[in-house]
Amino acid sequence: MDNRYYFKNIEGNKVFIENQEFSHLSKVRRAKIGDEIIAFNGDGFDYNLKITSINKNNAECEVIKKTKNKAVNENIIVFLAMIKNDALSEAIDHLTELNVSKCYIFEADRSVAVLDDKKIDKLNQISIQACKQSERARVMDIEIISKKQMIEMTSKLKNVFFAYENAETKPSKFSGEFAVIIGPEGGFSSDEVNLFSKYVKTISLGNTILRAQVACVASVSMLKAVRV
Repeated sequence: MDNRYYFKNIEGNKVFIENQEFSHLSKVRRAKIGDEIIAFNGDGFDYNLKITSINKNNAECEVIKKTKNKAVNENIIVFLAMIKNDALSEAIDHLTELNVSKCYIFEADRSVAVLDDKKIDKLNQISIQACKQSERARVMDIEIISKKQMIEMTSKLKNVFFAYENAETKPSKFSGEFAVIIGPEGGFSSDEVNLFSKYVKTISLGNTILRAQVACVASVSMLKAVRV
């Protein structure tokens, strides 16, 4: 949505549109004092704002109305093995639009990509832009974790699915929150397959091999469709 903005700073009834969002507001949209916009800050609410002043580095806005966003937080978690930058950016974009709440990125045995905090910042920006496009008000949490942490976390969750190309079982009906494990470009190693298969539900996404970023979309969509 072109007239939707993300903000961090709010003081009482005043919201400040800054940085990249301010650049788009002032230079692309050419907004003027008195214009009304919609903004969000990740708290699950939409803010209807009126621009009261446009300064050198920000736009000051008055909150007209605050309403709960229509996209309910579904508590869907994706554990995604590290993949190459372009594919990862695409995955983050689509997962945000699918209303995934958290994406944990871990290094699998066959991961070739390396991530750092600078790249995570870029992925957060991609998620923010995807929130604007999908009119979602909660930014997806993105975090790098170790495989050990991933195993510890998934072992404590109720509905965890492992998308594996050699699996034969498609997901069946279930209820509640869920998580899905997606592998890297080269797939999971035999050791990882053996490990995951012991404590999570192995599922098939079809008869063809999917790229990691496509597998993310397919798995979340398929699981949302059978959840009751």
